[in-house]
Amino acid sequence: MEKSEIHISDIGRILAGDTPAEFFIEIIIRGIIVYLILMGALRLMGKRMATRLNRNELAAISTLAAAIGIPLFTPDRGVLPGFIIGGIVVLVQRMVAYLGRKNERIERLTQGKISTLIHDGCLQMKEMKKTRITREQLFAQLRVQKIIHLGEVKRVFMEANGAFTIIRNPKKQPGLSVLPSFDNEFLEEQDAAGEITLCSYCGDDASPGQASCSNCGRSETTHAVR
Repeated sequence: MEKSEIHISDIGRILAGDTPAEFFIEIIIRGIIVYLILMGALRLMGKRMATRLNRNELAAISTLAAAIGIPLFTPDRGVLPGFIIGGIVVLVQRMVAYLGRKNERIERLTQGKISTLIHDGCLQMKEMKKTRITREQLFAQLRVQKIIHLGEVKRVFMEANGAFTIIRNPKKQPGLSVLPSFDNEFLEEQDAAGEITLCSYCGDDASPGQASCSNCGRSETTHAVR
């Protein structure tokens, strides 16, 4: 299209472009066919495609969406190539899933591994760095589960699909508060646990005279709460 043909007042071109009117009827037919292809492919790839996706499934659904999206809006592209690509995606996804069930190494390679983010009420800084999870993101997950300090937590795992699994401590211990620092009213309601001193960042035990935390390297300390 030439620059001289572009006018801001050309509402018809803005809404429909240069597409012939007959193609809008074809879009309906193409849309139905593409929808059926997509639903069939998702069904063949398994029920998990309707829940939280792992890496293999996310790659499959992204490739499938890219393949079937082009013929939906391009008049000179048929739906048959999208159908073929969809079949290949389903085949590869099922093959990778099968190999993952048979071989643990392949499963770890394609899906990733589980990371321990909290161990006995202490943030695991190395794992958090690997998974790119911040302290506040992790604390938010705990608050959603009505956990107000780290002493209530035995383990927090980040699953291979990105979900968090929180295992509570059957015997609550004093720990670092996970409440927002601006909520002074709520913070004052928490009871200090005697003389127990913790790193104010990761919740690790702070030994008397220790210059910096051995876990996170910070020097600020605070009292544990119960």
